[in-house]
Amino acid sequence: MGFGIYIKSGKNKDGRSPLFIKITSQEKVFKKNIGLLIKKEDWNARTYQVKKGSVGAAQVNRKLNAFLLKAKEAWVLFESGAYEWEELCARMSGGDSKADVMGFIEDVFKPKMKLTSFNSYKYSLLAFMKVLELKSVSFNDLNFSKIDKAVGLWKLNNLSGSSIETYLKHIGVIVNEAYERKLIGEPFKKKAKWRVKKTDNIIETATSAELLKNVKNVKDIYDYQTFAFWLLMFSMRGLYPRDFDQMHLHEQIIDCETGSKRYVKHRRSKTGELMNILISCKPLDELFNALKASIHYTHSGNPKAYPSEWRFLQFFEYEEKDHRNVWDVYTKRSRKVVGFPFKVARKTFETYALKLNVSTEIRYRLLGHQDRTIKKHYQNWEWEDMIDLVDEAHQKVIEEFEVVKIWNALRKQAYLKKLPPILFNKVIPIEI
Repeated sequence: MGFGIYIKSGKNKDGRSPLFIKITSQEKVFKKNIGLLIKKEDWNARTYQVKKGSVGAAQVNRKLNAFLLKAKEAWVLFESGAYEWEELCARMSGGDSKADVMGFIEDVFKPKMKLTSFNSYKYSLLAFMKVLELKSVSFNDLNFSKIDKAVGLWKLNNLSGSSIETYLKHIGVIVNEAYERKLIGEPFKKKAKWRVKKTDNIIETATSAELLKNVKNVKDIYDYQTFAFWLLMFSMRGLYPRDFDQMHLHEQIIDCETGSKRYVKHRRSKTGELMNILISCKPLDELFNALKASIHYTHSGNPKAYPSEWRFLQFFEYEEKDHRNVWDVYTKRSRKVVGFPFKVARKTFETYALKLNVSTEIRYRLLGHQDRTIKKHYQNWEWEDMIDLVDEAHQKVIEEFEVVKIWNALRKQAYLKKLPPILFNKVIPIEI
């Protein structure tokens, strides 16, 4: 059981013979020509090298060493149980092996994780590769020296402490998984010097005056959608794109008995906390309708992004792997067009709630924070009685931020830029 490289009997016209790799495991055997021709008298079967004095020895040995490195890594992965026999053979064919750390996490982590979780590990590894200028990562690269160098460079580049912590956490999990499978000799040990000193971070927030000023940045329909999405995220109490993707899963618009209030019942994507979000306050209905019409205008011909059936609470419909592709056009424009990234909408909503002296209990309810220390002191009926207080605070924040004024300015800009009329006068009549 094992693998080796041998020279095949028989020669071509110039007296050279091909090199083959042979893998055996119990009764299974795999053979493959590795694409190198050498003279039999030049071959060292013990070292898997050609003799130094032979013609082209340096070049042939470099190719052999590169192939052997990939083959050994793939073999170790097979022995550890990470690879099946068929995959081992596929990886060794032609010497093109995915048996590096990236291939390892794709084979071991991806099948048992949500795509978003797997991507976190993938991006941490890519960050490690980028800062060290590595084209790939072998298990030999996951050592103290290189991790220490990466951390030093991240600090030198003023990477945030939270990002460094995240990268180290994910790399640590990868190293420990590889250690358990006996792919590397030592487990991950986090060093004290890798810690990043906490600083007083200034939380970025927006003001209504800044957004009113930045409306002029809207030049096309995608700018318009970006700005409208930012406003909607703020107006719906600090939601994220992922929330918009999930609202339709429990599509439920609640009408209270009097008919004067309507709510969207939604569990926040990040915490799972239930949020009954008032949407019968201006301009939420208008924002929703205008964005729905706009998305129909730009995406209805794209079956990979546009919903197969109409749902009020759904803008897009796509496979999980396409989430970034669909939202990238907006997240990348947000800083340029609105002046602030999408995540600032949530921070801004919370800041304005603080400015209005909204109590901690109501703010947590507004934002869908998960805080059991507060919630456990209230009975269900008490939370129900607090709905009016939450709605009142919600509307006060919207009024304080002048959302209606910003929204009307955005609609006017759409008219001035001669964007499709459906965006500003067919969905909601407006006087320009």
